[in-house]
Amino acid sequence: MHISRDCKNRKIFIDQCEYLEKMLARFNVATNPTHTPLPSEFSFKPNKKQCDPKFHQKYQQLVGSLMYLMIDSRPDIGFAVVKLAQQMANPSNNHY
Repeated sequence: MHISRDCKNRKIFIDQCEYLEKMLARFNVATNPTHTPLPSEFSFKPNKKQCDPKFHQKYQQLVGSLMYLMIDSRPDIGFAVVKLAQQMANPSNNHY
C-alpha cells in the first residue's frame, strides 16, 4: 500500500497500484479502463454446467483479492465485487 500526503492541502492519498498490477498479472486479467467497474443494471447469467475445481479455486482467489483491494483502498469497486462474489458457488468463464 502506498500512502502519500499533501501537507499544504491537508490531504492523505492511499493507493495499491503495485498490488493491483501483480494481481492482474497473477490471474491473467486484461485491463480495460472504464469510468465505472460495472454498470448498475448489469446481471450475470447463472452457470448451467458444473465448473472445474481448479477454475473454481482460481475464481475464489481472484474475488478474494478484489475484496482485499476493495476494503483497503477501493470502495468504488464494491458493487462489482459483490456481483462477482454472488457467483462463487459455480462460476463460469463469463464471470471470470
